[in-house]
Amino acid sequence: MKLTRRSWTLLGALGALVVLVVSLLPASAQQAAPEPGKHPATAGALPTPQTDGIVFSIEIVGNTAYVGGRFSKARPAGVEPGGEGEVPRHNLLAFDVRTGELLPWAPKVTGSEFTSTTDPGNYCKKTGLNRYVCDSVFRIKASPGGSALYVGGDFDRIDGKWRSRLAKFRLDNGGALDENFKPAFSSRVRGLAVTSQTLYVGGSFSSVNNEPRTRLAAVAHNGSLRAWAPKADGTVFAMLASPDHNRVLVGGAFEKLNNTTQRRMGALNAQTGATVSWAAKVNGSPTVTDIATDGTGVAYFAAYDAVGNVGLGRFEGRMAAKIDTGEALWWDGCLGDTQAIAVRHGVIYAASHTHDCWASEVMPEKGASFQYYRMTAESTKATRTAPRDYALVKKGDPIPEFYPWFPNTNGGPSTSPWKNGTWAVAANDQYVVFGGEFTTVNGEPQQSLTRFAVRGVSGVKHRAPETPFRKPTLTRNAQGKIVIEWQGTWSRQSDTLTYQVIKAGTAEPIYEVTKSSRPWLIPEFKYTTNYTSGTFYIRAVDEDGNRIGSPNATM
Repeated sequence: MKLTRRSWTLLGALGALVVLVVSLLPASAQQAAPEPGKHPATAGALPTPQTDGIVFSIEIVGNTAYVGGRFSKARPAGVEPGGEGEVPRHNLLAFDVRTGELLPWAPKVTGSEFTSTTDPGNYCKKTGLNRYVCDSVFRIKASPGGSALYVGGDFDRIDGKWRSRLAKFRLDNGGALDENFKPAFSSRVRGLAVTSQTLYVGGSFSSVNNEPRTRLAAVAHNGSLRAWAPKADGTVFAMLASPDHNRVLVGGAFEKLNNTTQRRMGALNAQTGATVSWAAKVNGSPTVTDIATDGTGVAYFAAYDAVGNVGLGRFEGRMAAKIDTGEALWWDGCLGDTQAIAVRHGVIYAASHTHDCWASEVMPEKGASFQYYRMTAESTKATRTAPRDYALVKKGDPIPEFYPWFPNTNGGPSTSPWKNGTWAVAANDQYVVFGGEFTTVNGEPQQSLTRFAVRGVSGVKHRAPETPFRKPTLTRNAQGKIVIEWQGTWSRQSDTLTYQVIKAGTAEPIYEVTKSSRPWLIPEFKYTTNYTSGTFYIRAVDEDGNRIGSPNATM
C-alpha cells in the first residue's frame, strides 16, 4: 500500500573538476552489482506469450513454463487482443521458456455457475444477477523429479471431468490429466507443497472427500486422503514442505494453528500435523502469500498487508527465517504488497509493488517521482545492517542487498480491482518468468507474461541506459573555457554508468567519469574543458557495454 511520503537525506560531494550532486542517498548505501553471468538476469524483456486475463502462478519444469490463472485466450508476443495467432487457453497454458513458443498443452479449466446473494469476491466472475463462476487456478507445483504437476484453485472441472479444486497432470505421460487422482475439496485451494510421498494442501476448505479438514490437508500421490489434519482459523495461502526437518511451513491470513496463537506464519509436524516451534512474529494484519527455499535450511516469506500501518510494524515485503526454528534472519523493511517470490543462485525475485524501503534506503517515496517497483531482485543473505527503525526492522538489524535490477510493468487494466501488476514469478538457472495482470513491460505493450534471461544465455536481451538523456548545458568560466554540465541517467540492469564527454572531431573522449545511479538517485556532473568553442555530447555506458548518447550542444 502507498503511504505518506518520506523525508530522504540530501547529500553532496565535491571534486576538483567534477561536481557530483546526489539528491537522496549516501554513497555508503550503494551496492555493487553481482558478477556478470550470474543472477539477477538482464532487464531486457524477451518475447513471451500473452493472455487476455491474469496470471496467478508459474512453475518451470525442465524447459517448460506452466502457467495458471484466470484467462480464456493466449496469443503470441507483439500481437494485440484478437490478433493473428490468438488461440483458446482456459486458465492453464504452457510455453517453452527458452523460446517463448506457446505449446499445445491446453487443458480446459472451468467452474460451475452458481447462485449466491453474497458476492464471492473479485477472483470470481459475475455472470448475472446473483450468478457467479469461480474457476481460477491459484497454485501450480511439480512433484520432485518433475513427473507430475499439481494444480489448485476454484475450478470444479478439467476438460469436462469433475476435479474439485485440485487436479494432477502426468508430465511423464504427455501432460495428460491423471484419471485416478480425484480428491474433492469443499472450497478454494491456495497453497500446495509436494514431497516424494505426499501433497500438502492449504486453502479455505472445510472438508475433503466429505471428511472434516479445516483449511489444511494432505493426500497421497494417488489421491487418497491422509490422516494429517491440522487446523487453521483463516485461509492458508502458502506452504513449504521440508522433509529434512520433518516440517511443513504454512503462511496465510490465520491467527491460530491447532487452536494455538500463531499469526500468519508457522510450522507443523509433517507426520502428525502438530504445531511445532516457530520464533518469528509479525504485527499488523499481513497475509503471507508465498514461501520459497534454496535448500540451505532457510525459508523466504512474502506478504501483503491491506489494513495495517507503519506504527504496527507492517510486513509487506520479504523476510528470511531458519526452517528448523523459525528464527528470523532478516526483514527487508519494504512496503508494497508482495504476491510471489522465486529464489535462484542467491537472488530473491519478487512480484510486488515495492516502495518505501526506508530501512534499506532504497526505492523511496519522493513526491512526483514516486513509483512502484513491480519486479525486484535482492540477496538471500543479509549484507549490512539497518541505519534506522522501520516496519519490522530495528536499527542495527541485518538487512539484505537490493540489486540494480529494475524492469517494470504497469498495474494492469483500468478496470482491475487490484492493479497489482505482477502476481507470479518463477526462475531456473537461465530464465526468470513473471506473470500478472500487467499490460506493459518496460513501457512496451505485453500482457500478463514476460521473461528475462541471465547473462551468457543465447538470445539474451540487454536494456541500454534509460532515456530521456538530455543534452549538456554549456557555459564559459572567467577564463573563457567551456564548462559542461549534465544530468546523468540510470540503468535497469547496472549499478554504475560511465559518462564520456565527446567533442565533435576528436577520436577519443576528452573526459570520463563513473558513478552509481538508481532511478531515484540521478547524479549531476560539471566538467571544465580546455576549449573555448566546439560541439559536445555525453555518452553513457553501462557495465555490460550498452550505451546511449545525449543530443549535441554547441558553443
